[in-house]
Amino acid sequence: MSKKIVFFDIDGTLYDHETGVPKSTIEAIQQLIANGHIPVICTGRTRAMIPDYIVNMGFYGIVAGAGTYVEYKEEIIHNKVEDGAFAKRVLPLLDEHDVTYIVEGPEYIYYNGKSEEDGYGSIEFIKKIMPNEKIKLIDYNDIQMNKITARFPDEEIKFMLMPELKEIFSLISHQGTNFMELVPQGYNKATGIEKLTNYLNIEKQNTYAFGDSTNDLEMLDYVQYGIAMGNSYPEVLKRARYQTKSIQEDGIYYGLKDFGLI
Repeated sequence: MSKKIVFFDIDGTLYDHETGVPKSTIEAIQQLIANGHIPVICTGRTRAMIPDYIVNMGFYGIVAGAGTYVEYKEEIIHNKVEDGAFAKRVLPLLDEHDVTYIVEGPEYIYYNGKSEEDGYGSIEFIKKIMPNEKIKLIDYNDIQMNKITARFPDEEIKFMLMPELKEIFSLISHQGTNFMELVPQGYNKATGIEKLTNYLNIEKQNTYAFGDSTNDLEMLDYVQYGIAMGNSYPEVLKRARYQTKSIQEDGIYYGLKDFGLI
């Protein structure tokens, strides 16, 4: 069997916010490695937001920040970061319209000091899943950002700001919410995958990916075998060429088994 590379989203794919990582997923990743294949995290989270216990499940590589950061065996292959001058172009605009946001970098998460309601992507949420030493107040003289996660107060403000934001970012909306990821133009999970597979000289016919959200669409389209979790957004289920069970039903285990990888 030729060596395959398999990319895994985190939230909703490897990890559930209520139950954590299924035991079957941990065992499946171990078996995937034993069979000589390459497991890689491919997430919208930046590197700073990926907990060690997930990396230490055996992942060889990491595509983080929706393709802005690529790492293989602890070597950084690519890291698209912006500085304070770039942040000044957009953060005042978000502040002006009461958009809540976090700035995500490879080493730190930055916020503007405002306390927010506890929801996914909020600073209150981040404080629950990350060490405090990795969270900083925004300082334009000391910031490195891969992307921004924003939650707009309502649809009207979101659509009003989108034309201006599109001049700077690729925008990833999350279905049924006012939550949006702002990623530097030209970057998505597929571009990160391409950088890593080129680095490893792995042909596209040997690429697989598992995901569930709209920020996974480019990834699922790009690889040879793009597999949607059963708990995916309807748009993802409709577009993906393949489908497995939900994370609650051991979808990673059954998906890898169905494709003969374990």
